[in-house]
Amino acid sequence: MAEASRSYEMGSPTRDNDRSVLLQEEQPVQDPPPVKSLLLAFLIMFQGYGVMNGNPQHALKMKLDLAPDQAGAFQDATASFQLSKLLMRVLQISLLVFMQPNGIVYLSYVVMFVAVLVPVFLVWCADMTDLSVVYLQYTLGGIAIGLFEGTFLSVISVLGKNTKTFAIMGAPLGFAVHNILLGTFQQWGMPVVVYYVYSAICLPFAMVIFYYKAPPAEANSQGKGCQVFLRSLQQPKEWLPAMIPWFIAKFLGNFVMEDAFPLLFNTFNTARVPIFGPDSTSPTIPFQYYTAWYWFVLMALGDTLSRRVPQYLSLSSWQSWACWIVVSIILCIGGEALNFLLLAIVTGLAAFLAYFGNGLIYGLSAKFIDAHIPAQHRYTAYNLWCFCGDLGGYAGQSSLSVHIAKQVCEGRHYTYVCHQKAFSWDTAREWPGMDWPSRFF
Repeated sequence: MAEASRSYEMGSPTRDNDRSVLLQEEQPVQDPPPVKSLLLAFLIMFQGYGVMNGNPQHALKMKLDLAPDQAGAFQDATASFQLSKLLMRVLQISLLVFMQPNGIVYLSYVVMFVAVLVPVFLVWCADMTDLSVVYLQYTLGGIAIGLFEGTFLSVISVLGKNTKTFAIMGAPLGFAVHNILLGTFQQWGMPVVVYYVYSAICLPFAMVIFYYKAPPAEANSQGKGCQVFLRSLQQPKEWLPAMIPWFIAKFLGNFVMEDAFPLLFNTFNTARVPIFGPDSTSPTIPFQYYTAWYWFVLMALGDTLSRRVPQYLSLSSWQSWACWIVVSIILCIGGEALNFLLLAIVTGLAAFLAYFGNGLIYGLSAKFIDAHIPAQHRYTAYNLWCFCGDLGGYAGQSSLSVHIAKQVCEGRHYTYVCHQKAFSWDTAREWPGMDWPSRFF
């Protein structure tokens, strides 16, 4: 504890000349062996997150058969995930009065279980097509992740940095299961509802893994988490200034991460993807294969590999930390910008770069918090860091994503890319009351 406190005091004016020494990292030999099975507990929860993004989200949108002018409304409905997630970062503190952090993790698994079954019963069984179903599913999913992420990471902190770096790799891998493996099966005829049923079946196994492998809750710790959070807020000088750069990076990383999916589906918005350019019509490949075998593969590789990179970086000075934060942000923004080229091959590379930056932010932040934030303030630091990410995610997943896609497509509409449906009187009769001339001409 004293060593952690000394590490944080590097920001003190009386210690400016000693920053390099104070930023020395803990020796790897002091870290216990990783509990690798906790990666599965993290991965399975993020499969529930993944079922609300990418291919499953697009499949749900198609199943609801929404009017063309409801694209923004649908994105706002899915953004309720981010809104409820960020609210739970704060509201969960009150839950700590009644239960231990381990109990909050179990509760989050249960809430996610209910969330992934909402479309199964209401859409596929009851044939509901109202956006209220999307709001309900995504709000519950956001509550689950809001309860889970920061609490899970703080609970397993005592197992060491190696365990945490393995666990956080579960997030992109959870997305990859849906968008690569199951995405391929969907192209081969898998019913869309399998995305949700599979995710629900896996969640009880995650709870079992967490029960046997996570550190046990401390005796008589009920309510102490709330006290720890409030005490950290009363002592901001001990941890908050050092966290501000990581809050900014997390906001930007999550914005790019959440915007990537709707941006992809609103620009490459037909059943096929041209290989050599947006205006070409041959050769093309099915959109499902393009995403499952190329785009999502590069996305998963970027986000997964980058989370391990900080373990091999020498981060012994303020300059080195600052350098890698800037590099991460440049990768995120640069990857997002490459989407404006509307080239299928480049769009995949853009996903790799953007998600590499996002994963690097995640790994660097976790390493910094564990090494240089006093232990008594880590719970608060983690949750506020996640809160900032949720703000960025909400902005990236909302109707703003549709506006960004329109800017990417501005003046460029092709057969397979940024496609605009041709006006027909059949379409007009199907959606009466819409201002069709202004929409298509």
